[in-house]
Amino acid sequence: ACLSPAAVPVPPPALVLVGVESTGTTTLARRLAAATGRVFVPEVARGWLEARGGRYEESDLLTLARLQNDAELDARRRWGAVVVDTDLVVLRVWSEARYGRCADEILAMLAARGPASYLLPVPDLPWQADPLRETPALKARHALHARYVRLLAELGHPWAEVHGEGQARWANARAALRGLN
Repeated sequence: ACLSPAAVPVPPPALVLVGVESTGTTTLARRLAAATGRVFVPEVARGWLEARGGRYEESDLLTLARLQNDAELDARRRWGAVVVDTDLVVLRVWSEARYGRCADEILAMLAARGPASYLLPVPDLPWQADPLRETPALKARHALHARYVRLLAELGHPWAEVHGEGQARWANARAALRGLN
């Protein structure tokens, strides 16, 4: 469905979608960018991991963090307001969940980031297999989601959860966005 920009509230300079795999972050980010006339900044890790057959090591997370941060900063310099699919929050959560720690440089980049608001989709959608996804178990998905909730609360940026399926999820995303403004 085609939406006029007036149908969706205007997000802050950087609206970032983060969350557990298979929760619709990319779909919502693309749709919000189109509906608000903002530039969509894709998740850098997907292409990087696809080129490497999904293999990575702990040190690669710093590379991915730098690439994602640079992509967002470049887009913000060029176009101002953006909608970002994934940022350093995801790299921190993933690093801590997988390796029990996070590189100091990732933490520093995250602390230095500009103003942003976050939408966090709830893992209430059915799991969709993908060669790059690693966490199909519902219990593990909910544990990761809880990590996102704690980290977003700790960081102090405005954020809201998004739930529901299909059009309900889209409506909830728009309502959550209104609550961030």
